[in-house]
Amino acid sequence: METINKINTKDINRVWGTQISLAFALIGLCVIFSFSTGHFLSVNNFVNIGHYLPPFAIMAAGCTVAMLIGALDVSQYSICALTGVLGVFLNRAGVPIGGVFVLCILFGFMLGTLNGTIITVLRINPIIGTLASGMIMRGFCYMGTSGKTLSIGSETSDLYFSVGRGTLFGVIPYTLLIMAGVYALIFITLKHTGFGRKIYVVGGNSRAAFLAGINVRSVRMGAMMLCGATAGLAGFIILAQLGAFQPNTGEATLMDVIAAVILGGLSLAGGKGKLSGTFLGVMILTVIQNGMNLMGVQSFYQQIVRGIIVICAVFLDVLRGGEYK
Repeated sequence: METINKINTKDINRVWGTQISLAFALIGLCVIFSFSTGHFLSVNNFVNIGHYLPPFAIMAAGCTVAMLIGALDVSQYSICALTGVLGVFLNRAGVPIGGVFVLCILFGFMLGTLNGTIITVLRINPIIGTLASGMIMRGFCYMGTSGKTLSIGSETSDLYFSVGRGTLFGVIPYTLLIMAGVYALIFITLKHTGFGRKIYVVGGNSRAAFLAGINVRSVRMGAMMLCGATAGLAGFIILAQLGAFQPNTGEATLMDVIAAVILGGLSLAGGKGKLSGTFLGVMILTVIQNGMNLMGVQSFYQQIVRGIIVICAVFLDVLRGGEYK
């Protein structure tokens, strides 16, 4: 028991050390970009960050839950895109915005259930399974849109924009409040519910969890469902912000969410990590992209930087004790 307590204490210290380092890195990036461009510290720029951040951060929160059980979900942006396309069709069919909101989340939930079935019932490796399902979903996106951008009805665009682009007191985007609600819900789930504790146990050692009487299959299924639901919500938010949806949404930034989660201290092996670390990882990547945009860095250079960040994030997991076979 004493040995286990020492190991747990070591893991806790490592997690907090990672988050403190990330916090200092975030502050350092803000200082660098504030000197590099005169617009970084402006209120308008922070509002822009507040609009861009929620879909990315919400998907990262869901991805955190999936990765805690050791399931690397690479289909989130495909779920987001297919859900956004569905949202356009629902809008054109006359479904009110509240109904579109709920149905997008439910549709993402269903797609997450599909991923969970592939992983738990068919017992396919999560990376391979979600890669394949993501390809199928992306194919449906192109098939449903004929490869074109779909727009919502002009008579409802103002209502969608009021949700996607609106702000509280002219400063705080409504979508940022939605994001805060999602993080609060997932934090409570992971920290204060039996399901959340089972997620950590299953991610840490699925065999030991099974021998302890935990239904490993249902825990994995629930984690993938939650991951899919957050991607569906992100799809609705993007639709509300743009008033349109493209079938290729997220293709160029497929690994950004995973990079943010790993950068935040979550182990690829599962069972270790905190939601607060994920949020710090999201903030760092968002600030980097925003700063490069303000500096006029061309998109192909940004792609190179994102690739380097993915490599660094995985290497940091190795240094933190991540296991690879």
